[in-house]
Amino acid sequence: MLNYRGVTIKPCAGVYQPAEDSFLMVDAIKCGKNVLEIGTGTGIISIYCASNGSKCTATDISEKALECARFNAELNGVKIEFIHSNLFLNIRGKYDTIIFNPPYLPTDDNIEESEQWDGGPDGFRVTRQFLKCAWKFLEKNGEVYLILSDLTDINSLIAEFKNYNFNKLGENTFESERIIVFSARPA
Repeated sequence: MLNYRGVTIKPCAGVYQPAEDSFLMVDAIKCGKNVLEIGTGTGIISIYCASNGSKCTATDISEKALECARFNAELNGVKIEFIHSNLFLNIRGKYDTIIFNPPYLPTDDNIEESEQWDGGPDGFRVTRQFLKCAWKFLEKNGEVYLILSDLTDINSLIAEFKNYNFNKLGENTFESERIIVFSARPA
């Protein structure tokens, strides 16, 4: 069992484990009233928001992750709506907060379950798809939160998505990588 900021998580085999990026996100976000988390994994971020009064919807492409997050939500006594979805495919409605800790490592792995970290050759394969659609699911004055790595060309991504105003909220360095949490609002 792992405990962070009052959230207890039971890690599950084959599901991305909470790590420095998850903790950085929890520390940086301002959970709105109506939160959507894309790629919930063990559920730590949605559980944190739900335990602080947010109405949360948590999605994942992995049924195994959703099962794990459901267990952890019950363990923490919070109610979360869980949806099996690839990014926004099965999402309806608008949210004031959308959170995504994407697979951000620049790699081209063909390893089983590499979708948890494989961001493609430039690290932005999934992040780019997310940013193309996220604004459509935001309430007026809503914002998205996402993690990026300095192993990628963050400035090129920001330049590509001029329809968002990016704001750096925090960072953490570990091993040979610096991860940064950003908020982004439609411009």
